[in-house]
Amino acid sequence: MRAHKIVSKIHKWVGLIVGLQFLCWTLGGVVMTWIPIQQVRGEHNLSVQNPTPLSADELGNLLTSLGNPDIISAQARTIAGKQAIELTFADGSSAAYTAEGGEKLTPLDEAYALAVAEADFTGQAGVPTATLLDIAPYDYRGKTPVWQVDMHDEEGTLIYVSPSSGRVVARRNDVWRFYDFFWMLHIMDYDTRDNFNNPLVMVAAGTAFIFALSGLALLIYRFGRRDFGLKPKKRIRQS
Repeated sequence: MRAHKIVSKIHKWVGLIVGLQFLCWTLGGVVMTWIPIQQVRGEHNLSVQNPTPLSADELGNLLTSLGNPDIISAQARTIAGKQAIELTFADGSSAAYTAEGGEKLTPLDEAYALAVAEADFTGQAGVPTATLLDIAPYDYRGKTPVWQVDMHDEEGTLIYVSPSSGRVVARRNDVWRFYDFFWMLHIMDYDTRDNFNNPLVMVAAGTAFIFALSGLALLIYRFGRRDFGLKPKKRIRQS
């Protein structure tokens, strides 16, 4: 009985400590399983753009116009609805040019950033606006500077475009922000929200294990042989 009381006390106090986090874990799991990840990522409004294959003549003409620089790779892309060629040079730098005419597209200016976002988006947008950010906002954790394009739609969509590559690097909406809040509670990373191995969650997980273990011990104490039909029930004598 003494062991029973000790285990019961441990279970009670550990439950008091981790009870709220258990609720956060459960609620976060509900949110993450009920909301389709495609909607969180904004993929339901994503426009698929397939570039045409890169021809040897187009590449040759572009390299000639640039003075035949040393390149590591060449890739066909679509930037703002235009067929483009992205070159990676021997020094590791890269730049994108239109396949026809060789116009340099990167780094993107405001007009091209807007065009890239509009070409990527298939939803009902208002009048998009672009802002070049040097400090990353809370819903974007990538490299800066970055163009933030507000689509002014009902879903609160923000599209982040890299000025150096001309690529869409992130898509955010109200569903993503809602999901991200519960993801933060779930992994207990209240700063960057991307570290699943932070000390808080490690301690909470260890404490939860003690809670579960003590609960299992209490469950064993609660059961008797009679519950499993191993001990016959006492018969009441009739007078």
